Amino acid sequence: MKEHTTGSGHITLLERVSSAPFGRVRRVLVIGVLLLGAVASLAALYLQVAIEATNPVDLTFLPLMFVLFLGMGVALVYRPDKLHLVENAAYLMLVLYGLSMLVFQVRYTLPELHTFTETMFWFPMLYLVAYLLHRRAMAFRIATGIWVAALVLGLLFTPFGELWRNKDAGAFNALLQFYISGIVYAMLLYAFSRIEESYAENRMLAYLDHLTQLPNRRYGEAVLVHLFRQIREHGGTFSVIMLDLDGFKKVNDRHGHDVGDRVLKRCALLIQRYLPRGARVIRWGGEEFLIVLPDMEERAALAVAEEVRRGLERSPHERVGPVLASLGVAGCRAGDTLDTLIQRADQAMYLAKQNGGNRVVAFSQLLQTAQA
Repeated sequence: MKEHTTGSGHITLLERVSSAPFGRVRRVLVIGVLLLGAVASLAALYLQVAIEATNPVDLTFLPLMFVLFLGMGVALVYRPDKLHLVENAAYLMLVLYGLSMLVFQVRYTLPELHTFTETMFWFPMLYLVAYLLHRRAMAFRIATGIWVAALVLGLLFTPFGELWRNKDAGAFNALLQFYISGIVYAMLLYAFSRIEESYAENRMLAYLDHLTQLPNRRYGEAVLVHLFRQIREHGGTFSVIMLDLDGFKKVNDRHGHDVGDRVLKRCALLIQRYLPRGARVIRWGGEEFLIVLPDMEERAALAVAEEVRRGLERSPHERVGPVLASLGVAGCRAGDTLDTLIQRADQAMYLAKQNGGNRVVAFSQLLQTAQA
């Protein structure tokens, strides 16, 4: 059973605020954007060559972006674990392109046209993408760094003397608007990200058990509703395990609630240690925990429950000793609802307690006993 000792019951912030994992959707979206970027780069280069309106920045970067974006998009299909690396590499390429284009524009385009071309309208997207890829503090540092780099490059390469001699008010206005709008974009994105993170944190707290730091019953019910919907639409199955700590009231009575709380928190960690990838453990109430096992039939869930039971049995607590558990297993059946599934898991768990505790019972075994 080593394959079950992954500790994957830990739930991230994103999983806590959404019952549907976002990782796969994000990867598909990034692949689509990369492939679209590759096509756009090639099309832009073709059009510029066709109308003989090329510039050294586009001649250098557009072929490079076509090759890199296409290669990274294809690579991500086979190596989904490299999503974060690909995102940052593509972003770095866009930052280098944006800053290089800025140098070309302030040095050559601005004195001639008295303003920037349409290409620079996309520059603020660099600030936005920083907030899409990183948390607020890091995104703000990146956005600020890009703005400072743009300011330094502008001061170094803008021909201020020529613009002043020509009294080019349009060029000076374009520069002023570019830098002021850039810092406003960065500050607004910072403010919006603070609001978004506060909302996400508050929503997370609404689904979080403060003692064990596990998802609470409200979250568990949302997960089960989502799984039932998936089964109705796409088929499949899942199982649940109802786990109740044996004699936990005696721990509180003998050692006090502080010790009881520490035992509960440690039990929560121990349960997670013996779960397969994709499983979720939820504090259902009191000393009860619900384990949700997507894409797993009852027989396989029974083996997981036995591994968890043994893990608790061989992990004594300081001053308390081992805290054992009774576990009831139930697989999802046709026509099931949240209530009927939980009821079957409860019945199996209570039978385990009636038979002395520290054991696992599957609902199918309960039926066989009743029929015999």
